[in-house]
Amino acid sequence: MLFHCAVATMCITAGCTAAAAPPLTVPPGAAALGYTKCVINERPTAADIAPGSNGNYKWFSGQWWVSPPPSLDHYWTQDGVLALSLGGDLVSTPRDFSGGKLPLLPGCDGFYVEFDYWLSDSDPDRFPAVWLMPAEHNRAKSDVYPGDPPEFERWMELDVGEGNFGPGLMGSVVYTWGIYPNWERILNDYNHISPLPLDRSQKHTFGASYDPIHRLATWWVDGVKQMSAGAPYVPEVGAKQHFYLIISAQSHGAQKPYSMFVSGVRAYVPPSSTLPAAPAEEALVPSAEGTGTSSKTGTGIPATSG
Repeated sequence: MLFHCAVATMCITAGCTAAAAPPLTVPPGAAALGYTKCVINERPTAADIAPGSNGNYKWFSGQWWVSPPPSLDHYWTQDGVLALSLGGDLVSTPRDFSGGKLPLLPGCDGFYVEFDYWLSDSDPDRFPAVWLMPAEHNRAKSDVYPGDPPEFERWMELDVGEGNFGPGLMGSVVYTWGIYPNWERILNDYNHISPLPLDRSQKHTFGASYDPIHRLATWWVDGVKQMSAGAPYVPEVGAKQHFYLIISAQSHGAQKPYSMFVSGVRAYVPPSSTLPAAPAEEALVPSAEGTGTSSKTGTGIPATSG
């Protein structure tokens, strides 16, 4: 059993006595780059979601460019696990980018992010997505840089995992530039879909790292490396930007209702990072795997939809 950014106690033969905490287990995707400092370690629930668009909360409904945002009845807590219904879209930063409870991840340092989730079923119309966007891409156009023409934006999107584009993981770097609405973009479409099939009704851990020094992105599923992408698909501008996390329950077109269950979200950075380490939890263990058929404990639609 892996313990992510956790402090554990254990019973020893002399009695149930607190023992020294074991060394933290760093996911392979983070360890491969020496990103050993855990700065986000969440078991999200509906209680973590802001009632509005801003404030000191961990999660917010809807991207800044979407109006109105998805209503809060898209989210509920089931058996201690966050659930999203079709159309749910959570981000880890307020709409005004004033700063919530979860940190932005500096591209200049590099980072590794992973999400634990499963779906209520494996219908091919399901389009779960876990991904990152830079806070600089905002209404104020903070992604316009000196030396570029006026209104010329550049930004990097990192898609940790998108569902049902192929048998397995689809992971992408999307580099976009230009003057709205005439943006141009490239993505690493030469190798970004894994041929290894996934049953998305079972819990999996989807991870991705960004290495700004080598301009390299790498994707992982359940601790196993899937693929990598480098320049020119990984742009230099990523090192200038600060990234927030996104969890989305989308559709490939049929709009069939379903539920997405998210039991863990973690992020790791180099030990030299100035970001504070995530608070430790006692005996942090993964939530039980499941298909979302047990009783609902929060507000929202039933998890058995679809």
